[in-house]
Amino acid sequence: MKEYTLKYSEAAANDLGRLASFATQMHTLDFAKRYVAQLRNEIEQLSYLADALPQSRYELPLAYHHDAKTLIVGNRKLTVIFHTDNENVLIDKIIPSAMITH
Repeated sequence: MKEYTLKYSEAAANDLGRLASFATQMHTLDFAKRYVAQLRNEIEQLSYLADALPQSRYELPLAYHHDAKTLIVGNRKLTVIFHTDNENVLIDKIIPSAMITH
């Protein structure tokens, strides 16, 4: 099984920051830190699962990269859009899962 190095695009890093800010506004700073840490832990699975996931067939992920794949995290509320490149998994964007339609 191939193991990849994870890299976040600037957009994906900003998405995590916005999620942390929202969680802080809705709950507490400690909750936000735990929430983002849990999301990162779920995303870290891509370091060894990236090859097992199929290429996306939806338009939105494919708009980020022609070989885009997706991982659903955060209790199925968020979708991580990513692609592989040599030894790396590149996290392109983190969006609400409800945005993935056709």
